[in-house]
Amino acid sequence: MLPTDGYLSAGRSTPPLRWMVLVASIWIQAFSANPYNFYSLTLKRVLNINQLQLNLLAVIKDFGEYAGILAGILFNKLPPWALLSIGSLFGFLGYGSIWLVASKTFTSSPYIMMLVAIFIGPNSSSWFNTAVLVTCMRNFSHSRGLIAGFLKGFVGLSSAIYTLIFASYLSYDPLKLLILLAIGPPIVSLISMNFVRPIKSEEMRDDEEEFSNFIFVDILCIVLALYLLVATIVEDWVTFPSNLVPAVICGVMLLFLIVPAFVPLRHYIEWSFSRQREAAIAESLRQPLVRRYRISRRRRYRRTLEPRTRLPNIDEGDEEAFFLALAEGAVTEKKGPRRGEDFKLRQALVKADFWLLFLAFFCGVGPGIVTLDNLGQIGEAYGTTDVTTHVSLLSIFNFLGRLGGGFVSEHYVRLNSLPRPVWMGIAQAVMISANLLFAFGTKSLLRLAAAIMGFCFGVQFSVMVPTASELFGLKHFGLIYNFINMSIPLASLCFSALLAGNLYDWKAGPGNVCYGDCYRLTYLVLTGVCVVGLLLSLLLSYRIRPVYKTLYPASSQEGGPNQKNVLCTGSSEASSMT
Repeated sequence: MLPTDGYLSAGRSTPPLRWMVLVASIWIQAFSANPYNFYSLTLKRVLNINQLQLNLLAVIKDFGEYAGILAGILFNKLPPWALLSIGSLFGFLGYGSIWLVASKTFTSSPYIMMLVAIFIGPNSSSWFNTAVLVTCMRNFSHSRGLIAGFLKGFVGLSSAIYTLIFASYLSYDPLKLLILLAIGPPIVSLISMNFVRPIKSEEMRDDEEEFSNFIFVDILCIVLALYLLVATIVEDWVTFPSNLVPAVICGVMLLFLIVPAFVPLRHYIEWSFSRQREAAIAESLRQPLVRRYRISRRRRYRRTLEPRTRLPNIDEGDEEAFFLALAEGAVTEKKGPRRGEDFKLRQALVKADFWLLFLAFFCGVGPGIVTLDNLGQIGEAYGTTDVTTHVSLLSIFNFLGRLGGGFVSEHYVRLNSLPRPVWMGIAQAVMISANLLFAFGTKSLLRLAAAIMGFCFGVQFSVMVPTASELFGLKHFGLIYNFINMSIPLASLCFSALLAGNLYDWKAGPGNVCYGDCYRLTYLVLTGVCVVGLLLSLLLSYRIRPVYKTLYPASSQEGGPNQKNVLCTGSSEASSMT
């Protein structure tokens, strides 16, 4: 039977697998968080350590969570399912070991074992993150900002999901939470890994339809975040007579996570009907095609019997001109990639733009990391014994910041080629207000400070990810992205362990506990860090504005967010930029 796909323009030639990859990635990211605040005080009591030692554990945890260099190296050598399998193993071993120490099952050198376990357990998220983020960035290379917002956003929302599960099913028991962390994410990863794969170039639907799918998922995510916010507040303020109501609330949340699967399901149904139509058309065309095929074969056979025509000689003058130009340097060999092309890590490390992005991101995530690692102690200092609501607010607004940062930066980069790092700087400017609220605020203002901090912290991620891919390409993006991510544990070491930890112990009273303005000086220093980050973000934006005008020429000339993204061709054009 003759192939007929080349004669058919209607329908798709391949099923819409990209959307199933995205949904499976969302599920993995939604359960990949490490709600350290819920068991950090338990570790402090069980291990009988001071705040500096506890902050050292937090730093090791952050290094484990963001140390994805090895995952980035192996991404181009192993399939995504292999990386997800490694992450599942690390999560089971790491969190399982933390549970052994926290439950006092393991009592020999518990602090040393904790240092190892708290690196291995959270390190699972770097394997999950690398596998799903880089795969989806390549599958949806025309919508990098939106993809970064979705996937990084669900990492931020993951803590709120665990908060609701922690309150509804686990009775606020940190030991039960550690068991869930040891077995929950590996199970989700093992179930979803079969869907996470790179999809070869398939027929692309028009931008408007793809954009409408993203809008649907966007709206669903926002509704889920608002639902989690209301559910957390209700569970914090209302005492239910039985555990049935919290369980139902948590069950509805899980249903929200299933709803995104309707996008690939709808596309699959459309694809199935399209294939049926193609089969019917192919059958109706088969007989005429067979006749034309036989006629063309006879004509080709007759042509083979005719004498071959003499090939034209190469003009000797043109040949001399070519070699003369080559000798004089008119034909040159490109020595290395330029902005917008595919960089290796060692090539990116010698670029000023790389270090400006690294340092701007370092300054932007510093205050957020300090807050995440110390929120339990901050609440305790202000006289709040239960910080569940604060953690949930921080997580939900972290998610909204990641989602909103990706969406807004994608809109304006298509509208007028506005460089994405501008939004990093704006978020750092707003973050100053959160720092001042933590420094001079009261117990009643902690929720507001946590919400602002979470939103601005989230924007940093959804802007950094697509910016790095646009400047340095997607071929080695996994390694470059994970190297920039190392600024997070460095910020944790500098600002959380060395700065906040020492200042807390300096003011702590008996029992290594501090009450009052324990973190005021810390957040005043972090205010200065945000100012530096703002200046670096604006400088980077100024330097790379010509690159964005090259990568998005249609949008800058004609305007409108619905113009087709030209990233697939922009790399060759951007090579003219230095």
